[in-house]
Amino acid sequence: MKIARVKVTPVDTSFWGDFAARQDELKLVTPMARYPEYRHPLSSWFPNDSMCVVEIETEDGLVGTGWCEDYCRTSSSIIDQHLNRFLIGSDPLNRNMLWDQMYRSTMPYGRKGPALHAISGIDIALWDLAGKHLGQPVHQLLGGRTRGSIPIYASGLHFTNEDEFTREAAGYVSRGFKAMKMRFLHGPVDGREGMNRNIEIVELLRSTVGDDIDIMADAYMGWDLEYALQMCHALGPFNLKWVEEPLMPDQIRDYAALRRASPVPIAAGEHETTRYGFAQLIEAEALDIIQFDIGRVGGFSEAQHVCTLAQAAGLSVYPHAYGLPTLHLAASDNTIGMVEYFPVPAYEEHEETPLFDGAAIPLNGEITLSDDPGLGVSLALPGFTPIR
Repeated sequence: MKIARVKVTPVDTSFWGDFAARQDELKLVTPMARYPEYRHPLSSWFPNDSMCVVEIETEDGLVGTGWCEDYCRTSSSIIDQHLNRFLIGSDPLNRNMLWDQMYRSTMPYGRKGPALHAISGIDIALWDLAGKHLGQPVHQLLGGRTRGSIPIYASGLHFTNEDEFTREAAGYVSRGFKAMKMRFLHGPVDGREGMNRNIEIVELLRSTVGDDIDIMADAYMGWDLEYALQMCHALGPFNLKWVEEPLMPDQIRDYAALRRASPVPIAAGEHETTRYGFAQLIEAEALDIIQFDIGRVGGFSEAQHVCTLAQAAGLSVYPHAYGLPTLHLAASDNTIGMVEYFPVPAYEEHEETPLFDGAAIPLNGEITLSDDPGLGVSLALPGFTPIR
């Protein structure tokens, strides 16, 4: 079996729920918050949130499908102009060799960022193709089920006003979610007043959902070490499951110092890539919780390596986003605790629009995957026409 064709289709669709559509209104602390002109909204500085679909077709017409982020059309260009040369004419089942060739070949400009996004999208497509070829779901190829259903948590809760915030949180509870994640509004530039407001919002959420619901809170790289230390100590009484990405990704020593001192578990990793990057974080004892993104870390092939490293270090894994591929990995690896899910708030008038035909529907905070071959779904994206 040989690869005959690689097709890349850029699509103006986000896999993060309504995240892209709401960039003009979203307010949250970010790494750009120190610059007043880029503080709000998110769209003032964030790149266009677009994706690309990767289809790999064999000589006998079998097609594997993957996808990845395509900021500024970088990933699609890398695949079209560089990485496809390693795929055409190769056996698609030789995933380890293909991954290594792509990774080594991108060293002049890669290691992290768009090069790894592109490799991730290709790797996901190769696993989907392998599953279809063998008549097995990807989670079976990854080692088989370790559980019947996968716990998920509701990710949203961008604060606008108290009524909308509490209504969204209560809606998640009523739909059976047992955990949810909010976003912090304020960082160091907002001083003590902003810190107090952050605490008030966490207190509001805890009082709304009660003590039996897990709460996580995302600082999206918007704090510094001193601020994070103060915030985490103030948040201790609210029993947060974790504070997410309080610092910039390369502040590994600061992460380690924060982890040692914080009463709240520290989670990060969505902007880290490969086993090599996570090995540094783990060796530095920088995190309590590992949060790779399967669409950034290097796909299934590399995510498995990171899970093994985390398990050996006694760390939990709660991956960042990325939907269906992450669910397949979680079904096969009980190192993963929960998977992030982006529901449409129950009070909004429009219904969730599935991006996949055949996608599993959440029920009581869990998802059960089918045993259909490959990833088990087909994409249903506007402007996307599959090969076949």
